[in-house]
Amino acid sequence: MEPAELLDDTPVRLSRGSERDERESEPHPRRGLPRVRAGWMVTVLALVAGLVVVSADLRDRSREADAVGACETQLRWASGQADYRMGLTTNYVRSIPSTPGLQTHLADLMAPRARLVLPAVQRADRACKAVSVRPWHFSLVARQHAATAYSGALVTLLQIVAAQGPRRHRGFHDNQTFLELRNAAGLNGG
Repeated sequence: MEPAELLDDTPVRLSRGSERDERESEPHPRRGLPRVRAGWMVTVLALVAGLVVVSADLRDRSREADAVGACETQLRWASGQADYRMGLTTNYVRSIPSTPGLQTHLADLMAPRARLVLPAVQRADRACKAVSVRPWHFSLVARQHAATAYSGALVTLLQIVAAQGPRRHRGFHDNQTFLELRNAAGLNGG
């Protein structure tokens, strides 16, 4: 039998091959190269992805700007028609000398003209409300909100004026908008 080896407190390093240890201890000149290449690849891919996103956003913004511009153009035309037609009545009433006992209600005189321009203003209002703008396109959002607010107010004003005059006693049965609202509310029987 062989005598047992006694171990002491000194550390011992066991190696499986002296050649392998020498290779591992020397710095490898190409070892850092794959990390640098991977870093550049990630950077290039991030830049390409960023350019694709920015390009898509610019296309969307251009499309949205065209839609807002079309809405504004349609609203400008409808508003001009309303101003022109309502202005004709206002100028006519101003030219009539005031006669005691004769009470001319401006809204009664404007009602037929308001009924004429109301459909165009309603179309412009629907066109402006249909425009969808991304929330981070701040200037387009502001333009679209302003156009929608004005078109809604103009529709409301023209509906009020159109409801005046000789037709007002019919209960709005001849006004298509009010009929649609009545039907939507389930009151189409009355």
